Amino acid sequence: MSISLGTFLMRQTVTAATPMVLAGIGELVAELTGVIDIGIEGLMLSGALAAFLTALSSGSGTLALCAAILVGMLMATVFAVATIALGVNQIVVGTAINLLALGLTGTIWMLYQTWAENHNLVIHLDAAQSFGRIHWPWLSRLPFFGPSFFDQYLLVYITIALAAFAWWIIHRTRLGLVIRGLGDSPATCAAAGIPILTARTLATLFAGACAGAAGAFLSIMQTHSFAQNMTNGQGFVVLALVIFGRWTIGGLVGGCLLFGAMNSLQQTLQTARYTSHSALLHALRHLPVQLFQMLPYLAALIALAIFAKSRPGPKYLGQPWRPQGSANA
Repeated sequence: MSISLGTFLMRQTVTAATPMVLAGIGELVAELTGVIDIGIEGLMLSGALAAFLTALSSGSGTLALCAAILVGMLMATVFAVATIALGVNQIVVGTAINLLALGLTGTIWMLYQTWAENHNLVIHLDAAQSFGRIHWPWLSRLPFFGPSFFDQYLLVYITIALAAFAWWIIHRTRLGLVIRGLGDSPATCAAAGIPILTARTLATLFAGACAGAAGAFLSIMQTHSFAQNMTNGQGFVVLALVIFGRWTIGGLVGGCLLFGAMNSLQQTLQTARYTSHSALLHALRHLPVQLFQMLPYLAALIALAIFAKSRPGPKYLGQPWRPQGSANA
């Protein structure tokens, strides 16, 4: 069934925004507790490789997703031990994790490619090893929104449900009050008997699980492949969009959809300038491809510059917590 250009762009927007929303939910929760993990880029990349290699070796997309989540949580544990337990600067540790993930995934991927070539193996995911789209026979026929929302991957629906659940937790429950209090007034939370270090660690592990799952979406669902540095800066954009969204679920989702729309648009323009008969699009043929690729990132930066000061973030964001009476208090 053929679909219109607008419907195609909408579906691609939802697909492109999903891993960013998923990773962003975890990052938002962690930042509300006072932890900023700029290593989210490395966590997503590690999850992508773990999912892809697990899918190839096991033939199970579900097992691959679980592997990505575990790897994300493992790297988040390293971050939590260094920053929350030992009080090391969060920016420094996050940067180190990004560099470690970039080098480690690149090395493992090259070694695997060499091994596969020596054993005459084809590196390809079939339907049994990855997730396909879920097609809703009646709902997918709805104009515009049907193919966009009712012909998607399972993780898209899980992400939508998780976003709604996270909003409810943060704004309608006592747990949400505690989460926000950990970043705005940890001393008050400590006085109420809340274990600050444990709570922040759990939030960081949740962020790691979300980032790992987002990486799995990139490799075994969206692209059905893996490439070195395939996250291509999306983790850093997620950090920016959490700020753009003013540390709210609605703002985060809106920012991710904006980025996804711009990313889908630039990909469509790259194709249309060679296939379309429009004189305007034909004139774009001479522009460098990097100019199109920068459009979604430019949109994110502009949005961040406009809205970053509209609401301050958690007061103690990025600051380590030491119980009263400790040596570093």
